[in-house]
Amino acid sequence: MSVITADGAPDVLVVEFELARLDLAAATAALRRKDTPAARGEVAHCRARIDKILDSWNAGVRTPL
Repeated sequence: MSVITADGAPDVLVVEFELARLDLAAATAALRRKDTPAARGEVAHCRARIDKILDSWNAGVRTPL
């Protein structure tokens, strides 16, 4: 994962969001296959990553997707 800053360019944040979304989908699928603490932790990590990306978007990017 790359570093996200509040002044990140819109295209960078869109790419980061897409990668995080794909990671969340994979983590969610793994959790459905086998519910373990590690799988739940990965889902939580992915959600936190998406939250950071959205916070960056809201803090510095004013261009709609």
